Amino acid sequence: MPQLRRSKAPPAVSDVQLDPGERRLAWALSSDGAAVVATDQGLHLPGQPRIGWPDIERVSWNAPVMRVEGIGEVVGGGPRWEVQLADPRNLPEVVRSRVVESIGWSEHRPLSPSGGVRLVGRRRPGDELLHWQLVYDQDTGPPDAQQRAQAEAFLLDARRTIG
Repeated sequence: MPQLRRSKAPPAVSDVQLDPGERRLAWALSSDGAAVVATDQGLHLPGQPRIGWPDIERVSWNAPVMRVEGIGEVVGGGPRWEVQLADPRNLPEVVRSRVVESIGWSEHRPLSPSGGVRLVGRRRPGDELLHWQLVYDQDTGPPDAQQRAQAEAFLLDARRTIG
């Protein structure tokens, strides 16, 4: 069986500060030579503090650009980052996999009189409990007091049922 050869990380990757016990899973260099590093805890983008996997709503890959959207109260309302990767290696696949794995439960519920909300239970590394998020549909935001009350009731029900 052939052995997989790991290439030595360049200095830009080695210079990314990881927390004690944090493990590097994948890396790539941006088109300007900056390191992009995926770890068991989250994603390190150039010039940004680590973004935890549960804090990423979605990631997309359209070579050579990786787009990362952070969680916001409204779908598409969170922070966004774009990085052009010189050589993506397996980074986009690892990032997408980690984001998907962080979702323990997700359900969309309609709100009255209109709009909707997604209830999302996310797993944080090292924590067995789900951390819940309410993400309102783009056409809902900002939600009014009635919609917030409905969403909170849905969330309370999900917490009782799921945990």
